[in-house]
Amino acid sequence: MEVVHRAALQKAYLFQDISDNDFTVLISCLSPKVKHFSKNEIVILTGESVNHIGIVLAGTAGAYLEHVDGSQTLISNLTPKSVFGEVLVSTRTQKSPVTVHAVTDLTVVFIEYQQVYSECASACPAHRLFLQNMIKAIGDKYFHLFDRIAILREKTLRSKIIAYLCSLNDATEATTVRIPFTKTVLADYLLANRSALSKELRNMERDGLIAVDGRKVDLIFRSTDKANSV
Repeated sequence: MEVVHRAALQKAYLFQDISDNDFTVLISCLSPKVKHFSKNEIVILTGESVNHIGIVLAGTAGAYLEHVDGSQTLISNLTPKSVFGEVLVSTRTQKSPVTVHAVTDLTVVFIEYQQVYSECASACPAHRLFLQNMIKAIGDKYFHLFDRIAILREKTLRSKIIAYLCSLNDATEATTVRIPFTKTVLADYLLANRSALSKELRNMERDGLIAVDGRKVDLIFRSTDKANSV
């Protein structure tokens, strides 16, 4: 594995709290394989058997639920350090319910299921820590999907937008957030029409709730709430 790929991989959450020396040993144990995809190329197809986990090193991918009418719903946006397939490899069928394709040119490292869950010959403690991080990542994904359901259950498009914006930095209650999607992808994520989304964002600016600058959004309503609570 090239040095640049090793450096990018080491930043992934699955390798958190693993020292440089232990990381080197662990990589030898896991035998990751780097693969490059061109923009719009399929990474995983719906129904395909998945026997590896993937970690995005560079670029962006999207996981989409395919509908019988040919339309798609965005399930997850995969950016550098994102992990995918870790839940699938733990299931009985290992069949992917989604199609993952490259939104941009994409570099992914794949680690085989057997390498992930089989104890290495040296029984290195880093492998156990890696598995602990994996379990935490699966738990985080569960709650992320729960948050997505909560957002989509909101009654109006405006309330969905507000719930989504708040979820981006909910822990810090930041007054400025950055949307990781284009408007087209965000509309898909919120199950909304792109034109309707753009119109509602303009209306929210007009009403003094937010200020939009590209993908950066100032949450004026959050600042107002804090001021009113003082």
